[in-house]
Amino acid sequence: MIVTGALIMGCGGAEDSGSRTSSTTARETTLTPAEKTMALYAGEPSPTFPRPLRLCLDGEMTPANIAIYMATKKGFFADVGLTVDAGVPIIPRRPVPYVTVYTNDFAVTQQPQAIIGKEKGAPIVAVGSLVSQPTAAMIWLKKSGIRGIADLRGKTVAVPGIPYQEEMLESILTRAGVKPEEIRVKRVGYKLIPALLEGEADAIFGGSWNMEGVLLRERGAKPVIKRVQELGVPGYDEDVIITRADRAAREPWVVRRFMSALRRGVAAVKRNPELAVKLLAASPNEYEASEKANLAQVRATLSLLSPPGRFAPGRTRKLVAWMREQEMIPRGTAFSQLFTNRYLNPNEPQAAG
Repeated sequence: MIVTGALIMGCGGAEDSGSRTSSTTARETTLTPAEKTMALYAGEPSPTFPRPLRLCLDGEMTPANIAIYMATKKGFFADVGLTVDAGVPIIPRRPVPYVTVYTNDFAVTQQPQAIIGKEKGAPIVAVGSLVSQPTAAMIWLKKSGIRGIADLRGKTVAVPGIPYQEEMLESILTRAGVKPEEIRVKRVGYKLIPALLEGEADAIFGGSWNMEGVLLRERGAKPVIKRVQELGVPGYDEDVIITRADRAAREPWVVRRFMSALRRGVAAVKRNPELAVKLLAASPNEYEASEKANLAQVRATLSLLSPPGRFAPGRTRKLVAWMREQEMIPRGTAFSQLFTNRYLNPNEPQAAG
């Protein structure tokens, strides 16, 4: 098969990301059309994996998912007989619904978002980790005069629009004694950096310290970066690979081949970060960065990439327990089958935690 590198295409249908000016407690009570379809498709027999495979990223091309592009360019997918087309979702919260309704066959999403999707009925399974640590951060500029989370009272915080991040933001605010309704939340999709630099927001949340944080620092904007771990959030896998559980069970060899090629892609990024920088520069992004800034992003991300792709069961249990405590998910739902290492090379070392 021929591997295509169509990483500039979009995945899924169009939807306006818009903005929200109410507090984080005034969440949407209606589901999007794709999310409403979850229950309909959850009990239906799934078709086999198509050829080529369609992969949805969790956002724009970044050092966190550049291993996918690397695996494409190096022919690692072709080596195992797969064709993979990858694309960027119209808005960041779409990967789970896209996999659920067959728009995409695999997707990159965040571990907490996979948990929320599963709780809502999405028939998914996470088959490997891509980024093994949280990278999300609260970021503001030094010139803003903000000294801590408590100073966000009365301010505007820009977010990408991913539901779990907004609930996580509520938890962080509450921990600092700030009522969620005391801030203004603005959904800006992929435009976090412009929102901060152009004064549309006083702070951003949901971006990454190793990407948005690095880009702002390279630009001389003097960002203040607070990683979520500093703000009371437990460890988790920032990026995981998901697919439909029934498809994985029917054709496990497809998943194993996909993950083996991706593992080689991660190793290639670690061996050759300069090539990763070139691939990153060739991909379209909302915010164009210099070669120096791209190299800084890649270097900041290398240690976060998960070569074996394995989940740490203990850490996952702690994350689920924390999400229940924060009322991000209800009690009672079991997630023991959601994150699995069965599709990975058994000779790779176990994840710690």
